[in-house]
Formats: sequence, structure tokens, C-alpha cells
Amino acid sequence: MTRSFASTFSSIVFLLTSAACGPAPSDDAAPTGPSSAIEVGTERQALASWSSAAPMSTARFDHSATVLPSGKVLVAGGDPGTTTYLSSAALYDPATNTWAATGSMTQARSAHVAVLLSSGKVLVIGGTFGSTTTAELYDPATGTWTATGSLATLRTNFTATLLSSGQVLVTGGRGNGGVYLTSCELYDPATGTWSTTGSLAAGRMDHSAVLLANGQVLVSGGLYMVFTSLYRLDSAELYDPATGTWSTTGNLATGRSEHLSLLLPSGNALIIGGLAGSGRLTSYYSVSAAESFSAGTMSSAGSMSSPRHGHAAAVLPSGAVLVAGGLNKIGGSSTTQYLSSASLYDPATGTWSATASMLAVRNHFTLSPLSSGKVLAVGGTNSSGLGLASTELYTP
Repeated sequence: MTRSFASTFSSIVFLLTSAACGPAPSDDAAPTGPSSAIEVGTERQALASWSSAAPMSTARFDHSATVLPSGKVLVAGGDPGTTTYLSSAALYDPATNTWAATGSMTQARSAHVAVLLSSGKVLVIGGTFGSTTTAELYDPATGTWTATGSLATLRTNFTATLLSSGQVLVTGGRGNGGVYLTSCELYDPATGTWSTTGSLAAGRMDHSAVLLANGQVLVSGGLYMVFTSLYRLDSAELYDPATGTWSTTGNLATGRSEHLSLLLPSGNALIIGGLAGSGRLTSYYSVSAAESFSAGTMSSAGSMSSPRHGHAAAVLPSGAVLVAGGLNKIGGSSTTQYLSSASLYDPATGTWSATASMLAVRNHFTLSPLSSGKVLAVGGTNSSGLGLASTELYTP
């Protein structure tokens, strides 16, 4: 899954032709003020549970979390909720339920994107909300970071996807001057350099991207602005690495941004939640509906127990999908609910069911599936907008 924390927390806009210009969509920011905030949980099921795990030494949201080949989880960067972003990184060891500091990034980053490369190194790209084109590599063998090639184009709220070739595809985002980018770039780990590849048909940010079983990349949804009008896209496109080109494919039933996309064991892609509607405060809303992509067609994949965006998701060993936390912006009002609730998607039946709620409300956090079958939730923000150092474990 790529984010595009990114988190999110994040989280974010596009174009009809090759690019369009406009201001950033400020109404999609995380809600503030106690008058519009409601904390929401759901009933807990006996068969699954959340339990406290060791806290980090530093609160953070809009960070990245990457499961390393060793089974440890690398958490890097993010926003502690103060005036400065973080360069620090930490390793979680599931065997001992402990955190240990590791090398700091070469620069502070928040809302960046991290990708585990075929070599076992971790590539971190951009961040700090589009103020940098730089990228760097983490080497688990040495616990150190080194600079690598920079993006050719400044962009924020883009996606990064590891291809079958070992290259990394970066798509879209918002560039300088409010341009919603169609441009895409490829990172070659062998040379540490970026090159241009085919462009999207529509500029977009806050979209999602997922690598399909056939090696193609599905990009769906997102948003762009023209002057003060915000448009959430229902269009989807497929990237073919063999030709470096994009083609249009089946549209989403609901145009959305800040949604998540995951690959199911069946080879279908599952598209989950997000924001729909226009950019006006009372008219945009969180989405509960999910959609499934297969063979060029989008179809309904049921609805979660609660609409949400700013959420996180993970595929369990059973093939089920865990979705937790986030925000529920209620359409037609200025009310936003802060969620601790979680839902499970069963690909065999195409249905959703409630599962145990997290111990804390979280948005712009991360979920990482561990080799034990448990899932680690890290950081995020609470209903007061404060960064969290707490973590917890989901046991299916």
C-alpha cells in the first residue's frame, strides 16, 4: 500500500488536462476545535482485541512505518505536534516489545512516502508538505541514512509504488504554483537516479496507487482545484511498466480522495473510504463505501460500519482486511467524529463487520502487519490534535 501519507494526516488535489492551477484545499485539513469534535468507538468483539504496546520516546503523526525483512518496524520522521518536524527514527522489535533509536534521516520530514526496496533498504521521498525534492536511503545493516537522487519535480501528496522490476514509480501530486501534476517519475535503485516516464491523463493529488498482480499499477481518485472550485475524481488509470504508458480504466462509483488501496490475495484491488463531495465545509463528507477493482471494472465491495478518512489499513494472514481509526466528516454539517472503531472486510463474502475498537482515537497514524499475525498501530493524533507516542497491538 502506498500513501500516500501520506497521513494523511495529512492529507489533499488535481487537473483535467495536463495540469490545473489553484490554491491548496484548506478545508480538508484535520478538524480543530472541541465544538465540532466527537469521539466515537464501537462495541468490541470477544474474538479480537487491542492491547497496549511499548510507547515511542517521541510523539509523532504523518510519519512513515516500514516492516523490515528482519520483522522489525522502522518508524521515521513525522510531526510531533510542535513547530518543527522530526528527522529521528526508531525501530520496534516485536520479539521484545521495545523501541530503540536508530540513525536519524539527513533532514526532517513529515508526510513523506517510504518504500521498502528489493534490497531490504528503505527509500524515503519528499515530505514536509512539498517543500523538498530530496530522497534518502536507510540501510538496516548499518542503521544509517544516505542521500540519493532527488525528484525532478517538487510535489506533495503523491504516491510511490515498488514495481516488479525493483524500480519505484512516483505519480502525480501538487506542485509549485498550485499545479496538479500529471507527471510521473521512476527511481532506479541500481543507479540512485530518477527518470521521467509516461504522464497521467488527469493531474491529481490525494489519490491512491496499488501494484496489481499482473505488474501494472492502478491509480484511482484524488482531487484537483481550478481557482476556488474543488473536484474529487472518479477516474482511474493503469500504468504498464513494459511500455511506460498509462491507459484509462473503469471509474469509481464514488469520486473520492484520501482513500486507501490494497491488493487482496485474490488479485483484486480493494479501495477503502476517503472523502467525497465538494470542498465546501458542509458539503464534503467521509465515505463508508468500498470498491473492488478487477479486470478493468470497479464494483461494490460493501460498506464499513463507519465512514472514514485519515484511516489506516492492513491485510491479515487470513486475507481479511483490517481498517481502523481516522475521521468521520459528516456531510451537511461542520461535525467531525474522531474514531477508535475498526472494521474487518471478508473478501470471501464481500462484507464488512465490526471488530474491537482501538484503545485510543487515532488519525494520520500507521498500521503495520507483523510476522506473528498481529498488527501494530503507531502514533497519530487524538481528538485534541495532539501527537501520540502511544502504540497498540491488534490480535485477530
